[in-house]
Amino acid sequence: MTKTMPVSVRLPAELNDQIASIAASLDRPKSWVIEQAVKDYVAVQAWHLAAIDEGVKAADAGRVVAHEQVVAWVRSWDAPSELPAPECS
Repeated sequence: MTKTMPVSVRLPAELNDQIASIAASLDRPKSWVIEQAVKDYVAVQAWHLAAIDEGVKAADAGRVVAHEQVVAWVRSWDAPSELPAPECS
């Protein structure tokens, strides 16, 4: 079994009530719902930060698309002559 650590957090009453409602619907304790929410949040933030790092490294290496090319591509969406996605220079 994984060791757990107690954590205390203050929540607005409305959010606490929402968590309690979800817990009741799932027949789970509030602590389980909160743990799942934190796990999901941490996973999304880790993915987001990794994507930002990847983008910064690509830009530093010169793998970028000019803003004007992106604007032209987006403006062409749903047009009969829609442009292909621009390539990195």
